[in-house]
Amino acid sequence: MDQTIKLKDTQPLAQGRMRYIYAYPGDPGLIIKVIRPDVIDQRWGSGQPWYKASRRFRQYISYMREIAEYVATHARYGRNLPFAQQVVGFAETDLGLGLVLKAVLGKDGSLAPSVTTMIANGTFDDDAERALQQFIHDLLESDLIVADLHGGNIVYAYNEQRGHHFVMIDGLGQSSILPFKSLFRTFNRRSKLRHIARLRRRMEEVIQYSAQA
Repeated sequence: MDQTIKLKDTQPLAQGRMRYIYAYPGDPGLIIKVIRPDVIDQRWGSGQPWYKASRRFRQYISYMREIAEYVATHARYGRNLPFAQQVVGFAETDLGLGLVLKAVLGKDGSLAPSVTTMIANGTFDDDAERALQQFIHDLLESDLIVADLHGGNIVYAYNEQRGHHFVMIDGLGQSSILPFKSLFRTFNRRSKLRHIARLRRRMEEVIQYSAQA
């Protein structure tokens, strides 16, 4: 019996720079991320040099980074960190291998809005700023490794246990070949500080753009 999840004719919930995000059929508490076909062709297609196109994990290297970080977090803390999205597993889909994760929801039950979206629509208030400061503090105090941090991959979640809080839903893991971030905590912290400074700059740019619009 074919257990492949059909997604091709389904509207994605969201689209990132590399992936589509779909609702998991039959379970509103889960989502599936799949690599966009156009990205696969651009980065790993026949037009790429052989040494790039033939890399072992190809388009799924981002999955490997996220899974490795998820496992390392459990090894270090014995649990998933509440400010990082929770990995559930994999699923076979008609768009390739999908990464299944716990859906991060807002208070209204829909997908939690990103920092960028909140700034653009005027909902990033003082409470959100305090929650972001807490997120940044928790991130810096943790051993979590960040490959990319921006306003689109931090979302304003809500649950009864923690109330409103920010969760990082993408960009986790070590992207460099040399594992300095995992070997040296000081190096990892400095890297995260650079990511946070860039996040704050980009947030200010969005604020200024929204004010002029």
